Amino acid sequence: MILFYSCSNKKVKQGSISYSIEYQLPDSLNKYLDYLPKSATVYFKGDSAVSIQQQNDESTTVITCKPSNFMRVLLRSSAKKYVIDYDKAEQAEDGPARLGYSYAAAAQTKTIAGHLALKYGIMDKATGESSEAWFTRELSIVPNSLIMAFDTTYGVPLAFTIRQHGMIIKTTVKEIKFQPVPEGIFSTPQGYEKLTPKQLRDMPVEN
Repeated sequence: MILFYSCSNKKVKQGSISYSIEYQLPDSLNKYLDYLPKSATVYFKGDSAVSIQQQNDESTTVITCKPSNFMRVLLRSSAKKYVIDYDKAEQAEDGPARLGYSYAAAAQTKTIAGHLALKYGIMDKATGESSEAWFTRELSIVPNSLIMAFDTTYGVPLAFTIRQHGMIIKTTVKEIKFQPVPEGIFSTPQGYEKLTPKQLRDMPVEN
């Protein structure tokens, strides 16, 4: 049996986004660098998006639907497969900038993935930490799990730096394509063990 979740939208816009991801880790976490994904692929259709990050034999897939605040995370390794559903409150708690960001436009622009972007200084309202993000107003795309912490009234974030779990993470769009998405891309296959977000947080970290 295949579980499927997607939202309908009369005006169906679909395509894919390729991201590059860079990390700055404290010395105590440097041993994990080889295990972190260096890229991500996002597919979007209508109100739904799915982000896929893979490194070696491990992958993280996040399915979202903006209007209903649906978010499902699929974690897969050579040994285990887990599926976790997050409600809106849990998404904010486990994601970056749980209280959101404040924004200050800067007088800098640059072209990223063929689109003109404006620089903003952003500040995490919960921690007071500052970083930056580059937004474009040249296109409109449904938010995916990588960008859902940002206020989309400023546009689509094409490059951004965030702090999360002791890491500095820089994410940049490499390419955006508008084309049909793969069949079944929003499906959840069989064989995944269901966990709650708390059960996942309480699991011991393997060294």
